Amino acid sequence: MPITTQFNGEFIATQMTGVVTLQDLLAHAEEIETLESSLPVTPHRIANLTAGMVGEFSYVEMDAYVAKRRAVRLKNPVKSAIVVGDAVQFGFSRMFQTLNNNPDIRVEIFQGEEAALAWLRE
Repeated sequence: MPITTQFNGEFIATQMTGVVTLQDLLAHAEEIETLESSLPVTPHRIANLTAGMVGEFSYVEMDAYVAKRRAVRLKNPVKSAIVVGDAVQFGFSRMFQTLNNNPDIRVEIFQGEEAALAWLRE
């Protein structure tokens, strides 16, 4: 699977490799929801897209993914850092950021993991 997710004791860390499809994203949403519900506090999260290639998504498809995350009520507000390496990944992340209106999730996009981790730890 091109998306792997784990709780590293501090953050929910997601790594994307290979080509990521809408079906991969929807399965990922289920996995994140299960992980979040198993923890006493919802941790901040970091997603690293730099080793992956985002498939082509329409607005409607991206909204289907974001709708799953938008409907989830978290135990506390969280930060979600997305690390990108190119313009396509940035565009994909920006679309996600724009569509995400879950009041419990603040999304920021970074070009390096160091800056993303610093923001998460603020």
